[in-house]
Amino acid sequence: MSNNMKNYGARIIRNGSYDSARALHVVDSHTCGQTTRVIMESGENLADMAPTTARAHFRTQADWVRRMAVLEPRGHRSMFAAALIAPRTAGEPFGVVFMDANGYPDMCGHATIGVVTTLCELGLIPAIDLHTDGHFQLPLLTPVGTLEIEVEIKAGRCHAVSFQIPRAYYIGSVEVDLGHGKKTTVEIAYGGQYYGFVESGSVGLSVQPDLMDELIEKAKFIRQELGRTSTLPDPLTGAVPSVGNIVWTDEPRGEGADGLNVPVSSAHSFDRSPCGTATCARMAVRVAKGLLKVGDDFVNESIMGTYYRGRIVREQREGGCTYLVPRVTGSAWITAVSQLVVSKYDPLGNGFLIGGGKAVL
Repeated sequence: MSNNMKNYGARIIRNGSYDSARALHVVDSHTCGQTTRVIMESGENLADMAPTTARAHFRTQADWVRRMAVLEPRGHRSMFAAALIAPRTAGEPFGVVFMDANGYPDMCGHATIGVVTTLCELGLIPAIDLHTDGHFQLPLLTPVGTLEIEVEIKAGRCHAVSFQIPRAYYIGSVEVDLGHGKKTTVEIAYGGQYYGFVESGSVGLSVQPDLMDELIEKAKFIRQELGRTSTLPDPLTGAVPSVGNIVWTDEPRGEGADGLNVPVSSAHSFDRSPCGTATCARMAVRVAKGLLKVGDDFVNESIMGTYYRGRIVREQREGGCTYLVPRVTGSAWITAVSQLVVSKYDPLGNGFLIGGGKAVL
């Protein structure tokens, strides 16, 4: 490739019809099938910001970053992004702000794995050498707190990433009326986000790719009914949580899997991976039901047939509430390194989302 071709990105930005202040340098990856777009550079000054402060900055002053990275025409309904907060001093921990079609979630497991894989494979973690096989520990700053991360380097790449979130806990079950004399049970739990778990067979479906449209539609109904009827309080906050994520469960199909699920968000997107935070919440449900205990492994299968390995590390108490500290392991693969740009004359340059009950223009 000629040098002229290699420098095409710089030439585009120098073109006066493009907005040089709105160019994103990104690295795309997928974690067990689910995309993560890591925003390496946005032009926003985030140095030394806490993740919650940086998130407030994006939400109130620079939401164009999320819209440009996540929404169409550069993204899609199920696209997920993570904006890096680089440390001022090499060796200090990186921070991250999570972004999706709904806004700015507190936590995301698959994106955590994607971010850490990206940092490692780009050589941005000085303590990790891709030429040295082994296990390495590092912190990652997120809106839910500092995550304990373990990286496994094998054969010159980031082979696996494990993350540990501060808490996961079971909230309780709610019966939802499906009409025509039929009901189903929704098990509600927290694992970095709130989730409602429903057996897919209870609505006459199963977790299969060709049934995804029906699963999305049924999830919409159950989500609405939960919002209308549930009075279950969060045992830590006392507030009744808004459960935006409905997780369809099914019997596992893959060898060695203990469970199978697919989460559907309130933006009508669905997770191609088993979902890291949903895996944490699902382990909390299983502990509450006596199906899992501290120290046990739980292998969660996705709609794509990929796996996360979960484990309950320990049990703790806070404010009269018992909660669990879960750990999840998965792998990610980089798929693209690119620069996102916007023309000053593009009427749809800010990004858009159509359908799914939530149009964004």
